[in-house]
Amino acid sequence: MKTVVKRIETVYLPVQNPAASAEWYQTNLNLTISAPTAPDAVQARLSLESGQSLFLIKAKEPIHANFTEIGGQEQCILTMEVKSLYELHKQLSENGVNVTEIQNLQECGSNFYLYDLDGNKLDIWSGWPEG
Repeated sequence: MKTVVKRIETVYLPVQNPAASAEWYQTNLNLTISAPTAPDAVQARLSLESGQSLFLIKAKEPIHANFTEIGGQEQCILTMEVKSLYELHKQLSENGVNVTEIQNLQECGSNFYLYDLDGNKLDIWSGWPEG
């Protein structure tokens, strides 16, 4: 049987204020807000260059999507491949965003983690090394 699933279309992240979070993602990661988001909205949709979507959904209570893996490390649910990892890291650091140091993952590229307004941990990745 052929694989049925073609791609992941949408990821949902819990947030407390979808409008403020959408603005944060637009400002810091240059994601496109797909439709105007009212200040009291219960969700916001962001578009990635790939055509995929990130929905920011108002959670009933403050919560984030991180979890602790069996080894005790905090794990995120989302990796975003970016074009200019080092430039983005510098810009985010200068803007006061909570980011970790850049890690060289050798044959897996480089990455760092950031935390959004609600504490959602995101893996920011350079992509697979060429060659």
